[in-house]
Amino acid sequence: MPIYEYRCAACGHEFELLIRSQGEERIAACPKCETRKIERVPSVFSAHAAAASPLPRGGCGRCGDPNGSCPLG
Repeated sequence: MPIYEYRCAACGHEFELLIRSQGEERIAACPKCETRKIERVPSVFSAHAAAASPLPRGGCGRCGDPNGSCPLG
């Protein structure tokens, strides 16, 4: 279920909503002033990954092959 970011057209308040269906989005309202004049704003995608381990000395920087002979060419 996506979380969308919204801005209220009436008061300018920015907030996030968990939207389960399109019908839910049509009845969504600003939590500050309770108007339904809200617009979805672009949000920044964020992901967390484990830290990469350093390649062994002489390893390929492209595929990680420790022998340095890259099959990706």
